[in-house]
Amino acid sequence: MEVTCTFSVEAQLAETPKSTQAEKPRRALSDTAEERRRQIFEGACKVIAKHGFGNASMREIAKTSGLSVPLMYKYIKDKDDILHLITTMCMQDIIDFFDTGELFTGPADQNLEKAVDRYIDYIGENRRYINLVYSETRSMSAENRARVFDMEREFMGRWNGILDKGVEQKVFRPMNTELMANYLYFLCNVWSLRHWSIGKFPESEIRTSLKALIMDGVLVRAAPSKKS
Repeated sequence: MEVTCTFSVEAQLAETPKSTQAEKPRRALSDTAEERRRQIFEGACKVIAKHGFGNASMREIAKTSGLSVPLMYKYIKDKDDILHLITTMCMQDIIDFFDTGELFTGPADQNLEKAVDRYIDYIGENRRYINLVYSETRSMSAENRARVFDMEREFMGRWNGILDKGVEQKVFRPMNTELMANYLYFLCNVWSLRHWSIGKFPESEIRTSLKALIMDGVLVRAAPSKKS
């Protein structure tokens, strides 16, 4: 069963203590820790897909991950931490793609279309978990909620950079690129959050209509020709 987005970013940020919104830089995980967290992520995804988040037990997640319960707890604190882990693992792949520099090598309009295409691919692969995080964010601890928002803001910065480049190249109209980046990010997520309603349409049609809507909103409009 699909879930719908029921939380407000502004409201949640208002509830989050300021002290949790800025974290100290974290040391890189060791290869072993990264491997264990990947195991937990994959095990949790399988269990949640089968039972749903509410009915997923930590014992079954540990078993499916190939770990003992005590060993699993060395890498995550609680069930709440599972949600943060899922968000981090899923979003890191798309952030890594944006960071390859591929989206800054050509004309800005082509870069933006490639970014939308890749993000739609990402949503198709992770829709179940995007919806899960949106529906369960309210129940997260203030610390993990702030960490999820920080990661979203980090990702938003990538969209912002593409838009800035387009404005600089005079391909995109002058705009508040930070604001537009937020619009684009959430607009693409409609494919996940409203899939229960628009999933009847082919993905190709979703891509085409999304890109048409986005490009129409950012491209410099040609001046109307003067009649003699």
